[in-house]
Amino acid sequence: MKAWTDIIPRQIDFREWHKLFMSIPDDLIDETRYYRHIPDAEWSRYLFPPSTYLVYGNRLLRKLKFDNSPAALRLWGFVLSEGERIYRARQAGMKVVAVMGDLGALTPLIYSFPDTVAFYPDCLWWTPFMMESKVLFDEAAEFGIGEDCCFVRAALGGFSKRAYFPNPDLNIATVGATCDDMAAVLSEVGYLGYDIHYFELPHRDDNRPDHEELKQFLIGQYRQVCTELESVTGVEFDKDRFFSTVDKVNRLRLYIAEIKQYMRESERNPMGGLELLNAEFAALSYYGDLDECISVLDDLRRTVKSRAEEGSGYNGQLLRLIWVTPPADPLLMNYIEELGGRIVGSEYVINQTTPLIGGEGDPFELLAEAHLNGSLMGSTQFRTELILKQVEQSGAEGAVISGIFGSTHCPYETVPIIEALRKRDVPTLAFDVVAPGKIRLQSQVYNRMEAFMETLMARRSRCGR
Repeated sequence: MKAWTDIIPRQIDFREWHKLFMSIPDDLIDETRYYRHIPDAEWSRYLFPPSTYLVYGNRLLRKLKFDNSPAALRLWGFVLSEGERIYRARQAGMKVVAVMGDLGALTPLIYSFPDTVAFYPDCLWWTPFMMESKVLFDEAAEFGIGEDCCFVRAALGGFSKRAYFPNPDLNIATVGATCDDMAAVLSEVGYLGYDIHYFELPHRDDNRPDHEELKQFLIGQYRQVCTELESVTGVEFDKDRFFSTVDKVNRLRLYIAEIKQYMRESERNPMGGLELLNAEFAALSYYGDLDECISVLDDLRRTVKSRAEEGSGYNGQLLRLIWVTPPADPLLMNYIEELGGRIVGSEYVINQTTPLIGGEGDPFELLAEAHLNGSLMGSTQFRTELILKQVEQSGAEGAVISGIFGSTHCPYETVPIIEALRKRDVPTLAFDVVAPGKIRLQSQVYNRMEAFMETLMARRSRCGR
């Protein structure tokens, strides 16, 4: 997408986005579509004013800040239209697969089947924050999954309400060395009557140099998923189609890696943390359209690259930060940026989506080898090393860990990660994200952020950075 006007990089609010939209040429709006393989689909446009997505229920948009580039607004439109897109896929006769727990490892195989799309009910954990509503949490509580479970319990509310996504043709759930809270949710999803195919993920022993036995087990699990997909789609697995899909997935992953590289190396902050978060999570399900997702991220990549090379970006965001664990509340990233921070690195527990998948050999072996890089299936030390590598590459001055109350892995991992970062002289702020509506606790989080950023700025002044 070409810029329709010369724009100085900055962050805008909901009203400014609406004004900016009014200057977009009509032909550009008409050209910005998903499912381009479906001819004359008038409903496939997704470049709309923010008020459209507000009508969908995303009330938090009124409080967020967005990058003002055409590429970023296209990205937001693509992300915010995912729910509608999944319903449209069903209406167009495509197969819809719900994938849970693996966070991006299985979708390359799913998309290698024709007219098949995937989505992650796990990602409904953002919905209560975007909608400023506890409806999904309250629904999960009716089944005994309350505040002692992390925010992924919103997925159970979605399955129960049957209004947030169409009834999937296939439900695939990863259990074992993954999120225990999601496993608790899955038990109740099965109770609701949904058929689930379980993908077993064993623990990866990071003290052993050889993972051959684990890899062979994963190969068997992938073959079982392939059999389920063949049954649902009525189409036999095709290696050529698989490798064609892998080429696209690898291109998407390269774009994300390049965006992160420019974010690290740019003198000024070239893009907001929320846009970066949306880009990284595109590697999970491609937001329901792999081809269009590649185009959207390529657009964003070229924008970030151009700004980095020109030395342009936001004013006043000087402090370089690593963000650990994705924040369920998007406002938190805006807060950090308002206080003078910029996100130059991240570890969002989706490392399994970063390695490039091999382009030749046994397809299931290649998928298993990539899966072995998963953030959560191994030791805390493995994930800590990923974080320390990000710090080293980016020159981060501090780290933010947005934990989740009730989550199983957050309490156990946060302390050793903090210790490792402090040994490297990296100041760290860790807190639990507060559920919607708890205003006093939210204020406390902001106050802690403010004090942390003031400390980092004073430290920068002392060190003469």
